Amino acid sequence: MTSQAEADSWQNDANVYHVEDSKGRKMWYRLDFAKENPENAPIMLVLHGVGHVARPSYYAEKHWNTIKPLDQFGFENKGSWWFGEYGEPFTAKLLYKVVYESRKKLNSDPMSKLFIYGSSMGGYGALLHGARLAATAVYANVPQVKLLGSTYSNNGMKRHFDVVMEPKNGTAYWLLGHVKGLYRMNDLSEYLESIEDVHPLYFICENRFGSTDNYLNEHTLKLVDMFMKNDIKYHLEIIPTKGHNKNRGIREVREMFEKYCLNND
Repeated sequence: MTSQAEADSWQNDANVYHVEDSKGRKMWYRLDFAKENPENAPIMLVLHGVGHVARPSYYAEKHWNTIKPLDQFGFENKGSWWFGEYGEPFTAKLLYKVVYESRKKLNSDPMSKLFIYGSSMGGYGALLHGARLAATAVYANVPQVKLLGSTYSNNGMKRHFDVVMEPKNGTAYWLLGHVKGLYRMNDLSEYLESIEDVHPLYFICENRFGSTDNYLNEHTLKLVDMFMKNDIKYHLEIIPTKGHNKNRGIREVREMFEKYCLNND
């Protein structure tokens, strides 16, 4: 049987770090430098999906820096949708610290471009944080766009979303407006329409038939309607299959970022 010390040995890896907030909450992450010219290389921030994630991904690239944080908060520590708990956006703030500290460690040129990849919960996180982190582009695979009140929530995910968005002890940061637009984050089609930051290029990939009824309409297509209304750039791919799965490998996504966002500079 694997001991707890052995299970946590990845925390002693030279490429693994953590940030911590004033309440002692930690976010662990792995930072892999590009093998060539890391100071000027683009950066890929990878946001994982819901579940018990035992350690950060080892994903690395020759010409890209990669940051792979862990969201170990939320219901049963399976993830807080890269936001926080009970309306307090502490996970988001930890994530911003991860990116800031990673850029310092990389001695990253301020002009080096940031890209975000996420699937499902990670897709929500990529959409949520892309503009705030000044990302050049984000890739969201089968993302949730609306949390509470969606069919996906009512079919078993509400216990997760309650911990993320519902007020605790009668007080919710997202209702009190402690962060601009926070109350809209339950529905990203509303939140992203409200922000004043420069939007990244949004890549979205979705299955034609989702894991729950009406998933495509409630999430991706609702968001795309908002993009169309506001002339926001996006790339939409709908895979003619049923399910809730990763449709493209991360290296395929990296190639798309290079094709549409780097090679035409």
